[in-house]
Amino acid sequence: MRSLVVVLFLTVASTVVLADDRRLSLEEIKRFAVSQNLSLKAAEAEIREAAAQTTQYRSNYYPRMAVVAGPEILQEDLTTSAEALTYLEAKWNLFRGSLDRVQIQVSEINEQILRSALKKAQFEVELEVEALFYRHLSTSEKIKAHDQSLQLNERHRQLLRRKQGSGLASQADVMEFELRDSYLKSAVSNLVQEREEARIGLVRLMGPSIQSRFEPVGSLPHVHLKRSLSAFLEQINSTSEAVQMASLRSASASIEARSARAMWFPQIDLEARYGRLPVDVASSAPAFHGILALRWELFSGFETTSRIAELKARVERNESEFRQKILSTMTAAEVNYLKLKSLQEQVHVEEGNEERAQKYYSAVLDEYRRGLKNGADLKSAEATLLDARNRAIDFKFAFIDTKIKLERDIGLYVETDVHKEN
Repeated sequence: MRSLVVVLFLTVASTVVLADDRRLSLEEIKRFAVSQNLSLKAAEAEIREAAAQTTQYRSNYYPRMAVVAGPEILQEDLTTSAEALTYLEAKWNLFRGSLDRVQIQVSEINEQILRSALKKAQFEVELEVEALFYRHLSTSEKIKAHDQSLQLNERHRQLLRRKQGSGLASQADVMEFELRDSYLKSAVSNLVQEREEARIGLVRLMGPSIQSRFEPVGSLPHVHLKRSLSAFLEQINSTSEAVQMASLRSASASIEARSARAMWFPQIDLEARYGRLPVDVASSAPAFHGILALRWELFSGFETTSRIAELKARVERNESEFRQKILSTMTAAEVNYLKLKSLQEQVHVEEGNEERAQKYYSAVLDEYRRGLKNGADLKSAEATLLDARNRAIDFKFAFIDTKIKLERDIGLYVETDVHKEN
């Protein structure tokens, strides 16, 4: 078995390339996927976009200044004249009934939501990597189990041929093992395809820069839960990014609703101009023009009232979604935790069954050699052993797969211990 080689990342023209023929551990694949996954890169860009938008909203607190220059053409009766205009213009938003402040607060909360969404997406990428990684390992172990069965079946076929030569077995007895060989090879072919699909799934998560020639390395573990259900449920509110996102959306809607009544207030702007103004074409001296403008909308066709009603309804919707998210998360966590406890015990049972099947096969083989069992008994014992091995692998993987579902629900990794045989 080749030793685990340290992963080398080669950066060429800002592209990370993984060297060929590498055997990667779970943690190495996770690190690579999180750093190179295209969906995560898009989420990071979306956060930068939201931060830039918040900066744009803050610009409403600053005055806007511009230089205006150009000819002004006047025509009176049959006389046309042109004057050069040049002046400095400044506009300052003094009061909007706190709407600008609310706009900034809502934009900042949106940034937090996107950051929380990025953490959630990173965590889910890691979980998807783990699921595909262990699916790859489980199919590899099944292939190994089938290869062992192929070897046993070939040994049995040779035993039958020797008996056939002595007239103690028929051609049909030998053909039965040949048919078993064909079935096993067909199953191996299927498993190889499943394993390759899992590896290709890992390539997809690791981004386009990954070379396809790599193999996950490790073994399918037999693990136990370390913590109680109550310990998991206590951390859901503080750790689940989905719950945090729902809470932030509720907070954003509440801020908008509280500020909705500000739409009833007037808007106040300060405007000033200095220079060669259009109203001062008769004079060559610069002039100043300033205005403090108050705009109070007395009737908007019930737009303001409808906006307030809309925001109140949004607050109720987001609060209900937030409470439902907590309830759904806790319920799903409890269901998956109980499944894990059941699977934990089943793994023990299936490993015991594998040991018993191995002993049963050895006993049948011994009795066959002594003439107490026939070829059909030998084939049945080998098939029982293969089934027991496959079931032990399936339940180990089922435990890991359910653990990943629980981790996705509660938003944190589930602590486990590797089971040690007494």
